[in-house]
Amino acid sequence: MQIGRAVLLSALAVQIVGPSLIARLHALREVSAVTLAQGSSQKVLLRSTERLPEASGVARVERMGGTTVIEVEVDSMRPASLFGGDYNTFVLWVVPPGGRAENIGEFTLDGGRAAVRGKTSSTTFAILVTAEPHYLVTLPSAFIVLESKGDRKSQTLELPVVEGVYNFSRSTLANVPPAKGKVHSEVRQAFTAIRLAQRAGAVSLAGDELSQARDALLKTVGLWRERADRNQIVAQARETVRLAVAAQRLAQDRALQETRVEPEGLGGGRVEPVGRDARDGQNRWR
Repeated sequence: MQIGRAVLLSALAVQIVGPSLIARLHALREVSAVTLAQGSSQKVLLRSTERLPEASGVARVERMGGTTVIEVEVDSMRPASLFGGDYNTFVLWVVPPGGRAENIGEFTLDGGRAAVRGKTSSTTFAILVTAEPHYLVTLPSAFIVLESKGDRKSQTLELPVVEGVYNFSRSTLANVPPAKGKVHSEVRQAFTAIRLAQRAGAVSLAGDELSQARDALLKTVGLWRERADRNQIVAQARETVRLAVAAQRLAQDRALQETRVEPEGLGGGRVEPVGRDARDGQNRWR
């Protein structure tokens, strides 16, 4: 049974995210779904997890024609960068039955609060908020901080989440003080995206693409040092992430073809000691 389950899960991961995460071990997470009738609206409470017990959230969903509009507000959050390692931001997900998890958008914290508004074609889906390395991830991480709260009649879905790939310094933000003011993580996301591409073997397998991403990172840092307009810095940082993700995926695709990819390990990631580098990274690139 365990072998069959692992084979099924690997196949599902290929269908969901393609070859870019093949040979990574995924975990299955059970989540409660909500179902929305045509022309109806609903308020869905989000429950916190052990990752961030103080967090709270509410989703307002409305079905109009062939589209479901979803707006999620969260409160009592903490900066994702406090998890350390590769984590920098929070992402909202919609997960339909047997389908691909949809990245609806990134939360930009103002203190402990933030909101995201988006759309999905699904009428039945689970709602998740996860800590992630950057805004362009295509599969939820195991660091789920909020999830839709179901009842006895709710449909339960099984969702593959990324596990054993991202590094971290702490697994929970319980009792961590909140941030004051807006939390800017865009430059940190750019650095992390480059690091993940290098870790995937892009130095040798996607050298030209990685070089483009590194050049974009230099421009990002230059704008930050010049104290350029915030919107300009954000745009350049996001372009860096986009280029780095492209290099990472190309490297992983080529590694798969050459059968060079090896799993990085089991569990929720590798714990990094909280030292000078981790603290400097949290403060320097906000």
